[in-house]
Amino acid sequence: MDPRLIKLLNQGVYLGTSSWKYPGWKDLVYRASYRSEKDFQSRCLEEYGTHYPTVGVDHTYYALPKPQQLLQYAQTTPEHFRFVFKAPDQITTPQFPHLPRYGKRAGTLNPLFLDPDFCFHEFIEPLKQLGAKAGPIVFEFSRFKPHMIANGRMFLQKLGFFFEKLRQNSDHPFAVEIRNHNWLVPEYFSLLQNLKIAHTFNSWTYMPLLAEQQRLARGTALPFFLLRLLLYPGKRYTDAVQAFSPYTHLKQPLHDVRMHTVSLIEQAITEKKQIYVLINNRLEGCAPQTLTAVLDLLETTNQSLRED
Repeated sequence: MDPRLIKLLNQGVYLGTSSWKYPGWKDLVYRASYRSEKDFQSRCLEEYGTHYPTVGVDHTYYALPKPQQLLQYAQTTPEHFRFVFKAPDQITTPQFPHLPRYGKRAGTLNPLFLDPDFCFHEFIEPLKQLGAKAGPIVFEFSRFKPHMIANGRMFLQKLGFFFEKLRQNSDHPFAVEIRNHNWLVPEYFSLLQNLKIAHTFNSWTYMPLLAEQQRLARGTALPFFLLRLLLYPGKRYTDAVQAFSPYTHLKQPLHDVRMHTVSLIEQAITEKKQIYVLINNRLEGCAPQTLTAVLDLLETTNQSLRED
């Protein structure tokens, strides 16, 4: 592991990537010998854990994790490692999209939307076998359309009820990620503060820049910081995939995103709060190289990283 990442860990800073099973990272992150692609997919997490202290687990958005899967995660990562799980869309989607993976449910209302009992028993409870390695849970709410929910105020009411019920059974660290930029209002941040829930500072197609989100959140006592660097505002997912895959090297360096990321890391360090930064390949073309660039930039502002 880069010695700078170890020093940052001592300051509560966890830098990692969004998911980890990318063949394009071979000879960059992965140097072990793997017998086949299947072998790589099943074993590469162990090698990943020697390089980075955290990772975003995106697949739990699409399906509940299996017990054996969680056991493997616990057994193949070091003690300091933290997983940041995405809550299943069974919890965060009010109406299932018209996509093939939803089958007969496509287009129908979701009866489990913001159901605290389902969330706790079917998702949060199983994560306990990871112990301290189970880091924050991100509740990602895709961009709501008018027919899905009346307005932001109604969303906040539902969100408040959900987390109040969940808090009766769990003190797990939670973070909310919204995709409706006009809902970044004082009432939203006040709700998060009252329930001790973090806002996910997300770089994404239809969201404002990280610096603007930082400004809007100013004065809010967040329990911890969480950043997900997914896409540059204005760039669509499909365009990024086409332009950047197989994610072997940087293709579109974004100095402003790196600067905003460092600013939020410095704020977290100043406030003595933990911070998780998860970088996606679709941001600049290669998440590990973006992470190194952020480290290089952070080294210019953080004296402890320059000390031998």
